[in-house]
Amino acid sequence: MKILYPQEHFSCYNYEKGQNARLEILKREAGSKIVRDLIDTEIVFVIDGHFTLSHAKFIDLDVTKGKILFFPPGSHVEAKVLEDTHIIICRVRGVLQLCECLNLEQLYREYGTKKGHDFHMLDIKERVYSYIEHFVDCVDDGLKCSYYFATKMKELFFLLRAYYTKEELAAFFAPILGKDSQFMNLMYQNYRNVKSVQELASLSMYSPSGFKKQFSKVFGTSASEWLSDQKAALIFQDLNNSPLSFKELADKYGFSSVSSFNNFCLAKFGKPPGKIRQKTTNEEEKDKK
Repeated sequence: MKILYPQEHFSCYNYEKGQNARLEILKREAGSKIVRDLIDTEIVFVIDGHFTLSHAKFIDLDVTKGKILFFPPGSHVEAKVLEDTHIIICRVRGVLQLCECLNLEQLYREYGTKKGHDFHMLDIKERVYSYIEHFVDCVDDGLKCSYYFATKMKELFFLLRAYYTKEELAAFFAPILGKDSQFMNLMYQNYRNVKSVQELASLSMYSPSGFKKQFSKVFGTSASEWLSDQKAALIFQDLNNSPLSFKELADKYGFSSVSSFNNFCLAKFGKPPGKIRQKTTNEEEKDKK
């Protein structure tokens, strides 16, 4: 089914064109790889298939059809496709809001102290599956208005609020649960584009001292330590998935020498980069036998 008066839609300022659309349909064949650096917050629906996921501190998580995944902005994501895979990507622009009566700050107040350390996925329930199916059909018809997308994202959050427990939602949105979700979202969106805490602070519109207090309140740690942890997560992914040499990785992440890169890995992971990469290589060889 096609939309009426298509030219009026296509020529409208609010019609989404080009890459990084609010909704994307991604299909990959078995044996392929998905490597993505995210700009926006993304909610991913695994409609069909099977793959292993590497993200942040997690390596080769097993993901099968019928799951919903959540990634904050700025995430680096890699996946090895084991069976032909079909996923739907919904991009969230701006601050994520479940509903007027339950926001992320409330979830944090109720469940923030119980945050686990696992990557939590939700099951696609019947009503949510019907929602995403209808959403895709309308986009395929040519309905790509930004206002339509914004409305559909609000509907998705209402469905999540209605059909999933608060405990499930808190675990799902754990990466961005905090006392100020807007501030947290800003940090996630920009941390990969800055080289120092000072640059990050300048984006926040806070004074240096105000930024320090706000960051500590929201993240429970200092900005320098948090930036260091984010860098460590990216390095960990590269050590497990990238063919880059240690010298190339040291240059990529701004270390003055391979020695300082090794020392950083020892401090963050308790072992040198060679041991981390060797462990991955040994596990892959074991899987092949």
